[in-house]
Amino acid sequence: MRIGIDAKWYFNGHPSGKVVVENIVNHIVKQDPTVDFYIFLSKNDRHLKFPIDQPNIHLVYIPNLLNAVTNTFIMPFYTSKYNLDVCMYQNYAPLFGAKKIVNYVHDALFMDFPEFFSLKERIYFYPMKYLSKRADHVITISYSEKERMLKHGFCKDENISVVYHGLGLANKKQSLNQVNIFKKYDLPNKFILYLGRLNVRKNIQNLIKALPLISEEVSLVIVGKSDHKTSDLDQLTESLKVKDRVFKVGYIEFEDIEFFYKNALIFCFPSFAEGFGLPPLEAMHYGTPVVVSNKTSLPEVCRDSALYIDPDKPSEIAAQINLLLADSSLRNKLIEKGKQRSSEFSWEKASNQILNILKTI
Repeated sequence: MRIGIDAKWYFNGHPSGKVVVENIVNHIVKQDPTVDFYIFLSKNDRHLKFPIDQPNIHLVYIPNLLNAVTNTFIMPFYTSKYNLDVCMYQNYAPLFGAKKIVNYVHDALFMDFPEFFSLKERIYFYPMKYLSKRADHVITISYSEKERMLKHGFCKDENISVVYHGLGLANKKQSLNQVNIFKKYDLPNKFILYLGRLNVRKNIQNLIKALPLISEEVSLVIVGKSDHKTSDLDQLTESLKVKDRVFKVGYIEFEDIEFFYKNALIFCFPSFAEGFGLPPLEAMHYGTPVVVSNKTSLPEVCRDSALYIDPDKPSEIAAQINLLLADSSLRNKLIEKGKQRSSEFSWEKASNQILNILKTI
């Protein structure tokens, strides 16, 4: 059997897409040695070494324009050339090429939350709906997203499967000891952690608004890159007089992520909307209690292993954080539940489910 996988994000995709594609590819190629895997990579990454050497792996380097353009107009000719039985694409599935076409749609949040996306983004994403409808099957990452796609007519119920993400965790030893990492990033001793994109959809602004209502002994550490839909967090901290309690460290080295999770008193993820939500699970894995939004996929993913807040209410965010800071019994209970819940997610499980779907299709 010949299976193609759109892996253009393997080396240089946007952060969340790269994590997903890299982990799926690394695990799926080890599932069945009788399958020939055709891994489609960007020509721009030809100089980078693919880490797995197996006789059933065939690397195919293709011109990479915009993901939508490449998938729709370029990849079909390659999948036809190699006579693939099935090919899985990221977000945009073409109308021809492989004998069977599977579209892996990471989320359709733009349909219900247009305020968090630019007009250019909404126009770019919109064809995913019609291309998914023409695909033989669709895979998405949560039942929350499945319901959204069915509501908006992406596909029929029998043509969509849910495959949860695994955990993309740091696997390198820290190059510095804890004292040096505190100095490296100029961190406070006691802190609440937010880690993720600095996008208005992530609702960091309301987390900062909650800070004056939280014990003054505790600071807020914000890890992540700004993007085009970022609110002015500096102005907000100035107006609330909490500038000395907010530490924006920006991008951090991959091997330091574990340190931030392990040393945070609480991980808070007050996002307005998520397709899945990996950071809360990562925090649980490292033994950090979690406070998350009660919206979209987060209750589905975290279940009873987190405390929930209405993301529109800073006072509620503060109340749940203060509860955790004051109640060590509740804190320990959530830590244990979080470790158990996070252990249920693995990329090996996810890739096995995806491979079974591709074979069945």
